[in-house]
Amino acid sequence: MNLKDLQKYAAACESCVLHEGRNKPVFAKGNPEAKIMIIGMVPANEENEAGIPFVGRAGQLLDKILLDAGLNLKNVYITNLVKCYLKAGLPLEQEWIDACLPYLVTQIGLIRPRVIISLGKDATFTLLGLDNKLTLGKVRGELFNFNDIIKVVPTYHPSYLLRGGGTQHRAYSTVVGDFLKAYEVSLDK
Repeated sequence: MNLKDLQKYAAACESCVLHEGRNKPVFAKGNPEAKIMIIGMVPANEENEAGIPFVGRAGQLLDKILLDAGLNLKNVYITNLVKCYLKAGLPLEQEWIDACLPYLVTQIGLIRPRVIISLGKDATFTLLGLDNKLTLGKVRGELFNFNDIIKVVPTYHPSYLLRGGGTQHRAYSTVVGDFLKAYEVSLDK
C-alpha cells in the first residue's frame, strides 16, 4: 500500500453517511517525507470544495501558527481524523471516526513521522485512546507516545483560537509553543 492507493480508497469510501456530503475527497497536504504530521478533526465546507485540508479560516490561522513556529508545508504533512465533510456545528459521531480511523492509522504508518501534533480533543483523544472525562487543557502540550515510536503533542485546534480572537486569543502563543516543542522533538534521534 502506498499513499496514492490509500488516497484512492479513502476517496471512494462509503463506510458511513458522511460520504453523501462529500464534494471532493479531502486527504492531505504538505510533505509526505516530513518528520512532523499534523492531524486535525474533519474537513469544513471550504475544504470540501477544494479537496485540500485546512484552506479556510482555520487553515489560514494554521499557516500563521506554522510561520510563527518557523515551519511551513515543507516541514509538515497535514491531514484529518475524518476525511469527509461535516457541516459546521455538528459533533463528530463515533461511528464516523471508527470508519475513517483505518485510513489515518495507515497514513501514519506510511508517513512515519517522528512527531504528531494533534489538533483538538477529537483527534487527540482518538489517537491516544484517552478517557473522555479528561479535558484537552489537561493534556495539551504534554508529550505522549503513539505505538512506542512516534511522539504526540496535543494542542488546541485553530478553530478554537478563532472563536476567541485568532492571534489575539490568550492561548495563541501557547499553541505556537506546542508547535515549537513538536519541532524540537522531531529533531531528536
